[in-house]
Amino acid sequence: MASIADICNSALSHCGTRSRIGALDEGSAEASACLTHFAMVRDATLRTFDWNFARITVALAELADPPARWAHKYALPTDCVRLRRLNDVPMAMLTETLCEIAADRESTGAIVPVLLTNATPVAAIYTAQVIDPLRWDPGFADAMTYGLAARICFELTGKDDRARTLTQLWQAILQRAGADMANETMAGGTGALNHTWLPEALQARGFVTGGAT
Repeated sequence: MASIADICNSALSHCGTRSRIGALDEGSAEASACLTHFAMVRDATLRTFDWNFARITVALAELADPPARWAHKYALPTDCVRLRRLNDVPMAMLTETLCEIAADRESTGAIVPVLLTNATPVAAIYTAQVIDPLRWDPGFADAMTYGLAARICFELTGKDDRARTLTQLWQAILQRAGADMANETMAGGTGALNHTWLPEALQARGFVTGGAT
């Protein structure tokens, strides 16, 4: 599996530089650029899809004193980068009157994310902030190299045309990696053998499994 240095060096190679780094904190211009953007690219890439390796199911802990318009307030996990489902219902299918993701202030004064809802109990499926690259899916790691390259390319090379190309490659590879993972998830499900997940861009153009409609 790829290490953080491996991912950064792949990103540098995509940018067209010959430099390589040994660690994010070594102090070189290349390492500093990678350090600046690495965590943001990782979290943005995690948020994009319901990655199998980062999917966690948990019963949410109820908190006291919900606001007047809601019956219950729950603590969201501190490592949650995107909430996917509540009680096994996708967030996109929930109405605004069922729940709301908001911020609250702890007794220490710290701001924390919370879920406000009238439902009880609540189980959540979410994408966790997986920091260790050894846990990443190979497709995710590959997408990370292009996402990082797109962020640091202009800073290191001044080539805005290459940066735009890298952004396009990142989007394409990310869609493919997400599709591969979604198809893994469907294995064993109803109709799984006869169904292939397609990116939204293709679905919008009328494509279905096996060709266009």
